[in-house]
Amino acid sequence: METAGLQKRKAMQRRLGKRKDALIAAVILVPMFLAWLVVSGFPTLFGFVLGFFEWVGLADTPNFIWFDNFVSFFNNPVYTDALWRSIWLGGLVTVITLGAGFFAALLMNLPLFGKGFYRSIWYIPAITATVATTQVFNIFLDSNNGVINNLLKAMGKEPIVWQYSVGWGIFWIVVYSVWKGVGGAALIWLAGLQSVDLSLYEAAEMDGAGRWQKLRYVTLPGLKPIATYIVITNLIAAIQIYEQVLFITNGGPYGQTEVLVFRIYRDGFWDFNLGMAGASSLIMALIVIFVTVLYYNWSTKSDRRTTIPIKPVKSAKKEALPHAQSFER
Repeated sequence: METAGLQKRKAMQRRLGKRKDALIAAVILVPMFLAWLVVSGFPTLFGFVLGFFEWVGLADTPNFIWFDNFVSFFNNPVYTDALWRSIWLGGLVTVITLGAGFFAALLMNLPLFGKGFYRSIWYIPAITATVATTQVFNIFLDSNNGVINNLLKAMGKEPIVWQYSVGWGIFWIVVYSVWKGVGGAALIWLAGLQSVDLSLYEAAEMDGAGRWQKLRYVTLPGLKPIATYIVITNLIAAIQIYEQVLFITNGGPYGQTEVLVFRIYRDGFWDFNLGMAGASSLIMALIVIFVTVLYYNWSTKSDRRTTIPIKPVKSAKKEALPHAQSFER
């Protein structure tokens, strides 16, 4: 009887403990959820609903028009060009940023003197305000007294009017985006590099793997989980490029460097075409979700066994390891 009573008391204490934990979680999470709902959740939902209305100007009366805004979006080359430009420009920025970030992470991982200071330098652009850094870029790119044009004049070359060149405008948007994002990507890659099990490198080295073989068959497979995260987050950010376009080219010349987020901004805050801004926002959100799910499903497929093609080990250990010609992750 005493044992049954003790068990009941323990069960009651566990239930009370769970209720207490649930109450503490609610006290912490509910205010955060309400703040998110007011600041982000409701405005986002309201913006999506606007896509089904014709609403030009705040003084106008919203008119429910079903899918007319979405049909207009795909029939208007201004929007389709901006959408396509967002996709390929975002993909280009993502590929360059991830490649440069991975190379920077490999350098950061070397046992160098003052590596903490070196890592900080890489990350400074990521935490610096976009308004400030784009103004520095504009000082270099000013058509009259810009640093680059002054150098061209000193060399006897004609100055370049950057704002009226589509190619140069895209080039500087990509350069700025990569410069801004490479530090954050490098630090995440670095965390991934330091999480790879060192015993895998030792086993591969015993099997005769060289530096590049260890990179290809040990490092890269070990980075796959972190790569999924970094690719998705960087791709989402790159597709939503906005500040670079606003401060460097302002969408010019003649809208040929506009991206979709910049077009949404123009519709919503310049032209007050709130219905088209909402429809464009919903289309972009669906595309980002589709691309994210597609890449995530591809990257999380079951790993195939990887075999390293190792050349015969030219050492005295070869006889001790007659079958160690492959390394399986």
